[in-house]
Amino acid sequence: MECEFDGEIERELRTASWSMGDLRFDALDLSRQQWKWQPGSGVDDWRKHTLLLFMSESGLLQIEQQGEVIELEAQGLLILDANIEYTQTSGPDTRAVIIRLPRSALEGKGKLLSSREILTPDPSSPDVALLMSWLAGATAYGEQCSSYGGRMFAEHFIDLLEILTDSLTASKRLMRSHDRLRKVKRFIARNLGNEDIDPDSVASAMGMSARQLMRLFEQDGSSVMRYLLQQRLEKAKGMLIHGGDDLRIGDVAWQCGFVSASHFSRAFKRQFGESPTDLQRSVREKRTTKQSFR
Repeated sequence: MECEFDGEIERELRTASWSMGDLRFDALDLSRQQWKWQPGSGVDDWRKHTLLLFMSESGLLQIEQQGEVIELEAQGLLILDANIEYTQTSGPDTRAVIIRLPRSALEGKGKLLSSREILTPDPSSPDVALLMSWLAGATAYGEQCSSYGGRMFAEHFIDLLEILTDSLTASKRLMRSHDRLRKVKRFIARNLGNEDIDPDSVASAMGMSARQLMRLFEQDGSSVMRYLLQQRLEKAKGMLIHGGDDLRIGDVAWQCGFVSASHFSRAFKRQFGESPTDLQRSVREKRTTKQSFR
């Protein structure tokens, strides 16, 4: 890595390094520095066999790798592949601990920890907080502890990395579900006028089963048909408010995917407490009143 300091103030790199079993610790003052990845595999090809775990103690640390930018605030945690080019930039009063994790020791901890992307566990998870408290203890006492104590710590810590696997898997599941639901809702918004749209047709268009689609909306506290009806009614309300005086209720119903004007009127009144005709009349009266005051 190549280091550049912010400004012209002369400073020295302040670091403390030690090993605990198969783990290598570096506690660093990174204030106002930018580290840029340089080609090469490192001494003893360590980059090929190692992942880096960053734990920020204070300040703000920004990591950029493969077009992804992560801002790590105090008490934040991330894992990255040191064999892939990255840049780390830090603000004032930034301190962090960087731990080199042996890939071989992580082989049984799930493929996720060995993926080639920046991984950011959820810091609000009590399990992740427990893991970070272990790291804080190692930072405070690891340099002075015995060889046996360091080795035992490393073994148990690597076992506890299962916590990160569970946390990351859960967060990725939630993220995938959120992204898929957003795409489904976008598809529905584009097809509100299709009176034949139903859960089966939506699921087929989105490449998932009807059961998967149902679960997505259950997680969102709704259902496909309830959401579809709500969006149709909201669109209809907007048309009635902003449309001209000659806008026909039947045309609104048809453009919003309702099979009949009567069905549309009943659903509209249940949702908004007034019929489409009443809303259209009140909007017309307000327009007339405004024009009379001009």
